[in-house]
Amino acid sequence: MATYISLLEAGAKFDVNIINLGKNEQSSPEYVAINPKKKVPLLVADGRGLTENVAIQSWIAETYPEAHLLPSDSWERLQAVSYMGWFGAGIHPHITRHFKPAKFCADEGSHADLKAKAKAAYMEQLEVVETELNDRTWFFDHYTVCDSYFFWIYTRALAEGFDLSGFKSCTAHNERMRERDSVKSVLAHIAS
Repeated sequence: MATYISLLEAGAKFDVNIINLGKNEQSSPEYVAINPKKKVPLLVADGRGLTENVAIQSWIAETYPEAHLLPSDSWERLQAVSYMGWFGAGIHPHITRHFKPAKFCADEGSHADLKAKAKAAYMEQLEVVETELNDRTWFFDHYTVCDSYFFWIYTRALAEGFDLSGFKSCTAHNERMRERDSVKSVLAHIAS
């Protein structure tokens, strides 16, 4: 979702293939042939594959500089990479553990505990994001790829049934994101 939004924001011409993780489509022989990591997203450009949101989002921003999807200041640009790394390694895994506890623990009797711990860890990290977004419209002085990535992390937690209503700044960010044409298009495509 984050990559899809950023490609639209950049004005890129591209095709989308939705991979259903719930149906384990990332492990199909066809997908593994192009991405042995069995992960999403995967961006294929000029016959070459690129994985990991940090790299893909950076590629989009660098390939479409007129879209201003990363800050121009070098320190802020590194801060943006830091945010994406944190979202990918420090927050996203908690949602995955909540969504697919069997992937991390064979003992079904432990799944509820694993999910509870994953949710608690997610909420702890969201408190930090809440502070970062306090009195801010976006993570930087303008919309960046960090905003699309965080939108996915927040939206995925909502889909998991997390009550995020206490996070006023994060919720306001999510609502602003849902007003963007790129997000409306992605959500409509995913729903169809």
